[in-house]
Amino acid sequence: MQTSFQGGYFISSADPAILTTAAAVDGSCGLVLRRLSPQMNVRRLASDLDSHRLLLPLTVTTLQQMRAQAEELSLVGDNVYVQVPVMTAGQLNTALIHDLLVEGVPLAITGVATRQAVKRVLDQATATQTPLIIVMGAATSYYDLIVSTALAHLFPTVQLVAEAADQLAILRAQRLAVDGVVLAADQLVTISQPEVGARCQLSSHLTEY
Repeated sequence: MQTSFQGGYFISSADPAILTTAAAVDGSCGLVLRRLSPQMNVRRLASDLDSHRLLLPLTVTTLQQMRAQAEELSLVGDNVYVQVPVMTAGQLNTALIHDLLVEGVPLAITGVATRQAVKRVLDQATATQTPLIIVMGAATSYYDLIVSTALAHLFPTVQLVAEAADQLAILRAQRLAVDGVVLAADQLVTISQPEVGARCQLSSHLTEY
């Protein structure tokens, strides 16, 4: 059976070499940068990968610091999405998410695992056209992912992606037509050198089972 995977692949890595290699393999993939090294020139990386979405994480924890850093990171490039956790120290960041979206800062909300959390995030996006990515955690139940995907599809500026721990999770996300799948860097080995009977190619977005 052959099926065409419509979503983009998101590679999770701190190594610019892996990011640029992945970009060369697939011109439509999205790129996720989980951790930043002090030596990394983020502005240059964003410029080199200007045709890809680059998700940059916050490195601070207080609301005031998060707001200031998010605004600063958004100036790095037009392809930059700022990663904001849905919750900090047990408190929902809904007000921060709302304010940043109103200011026009593209966001990638992380730490989301339930349909209720997705609903709260989407409530903050109703009055804005700012691009928003919601990243569902790998531990999300399949039912929550189903409902969350349906809700996100109601918003043209919202993309919902799902973390995938294995090829089965990729297939499930594919069936729901999510906008992307977050892959760990070590999963690229499995994709490049697949097991017999299963193949997943970045270049063609083709998955065979």
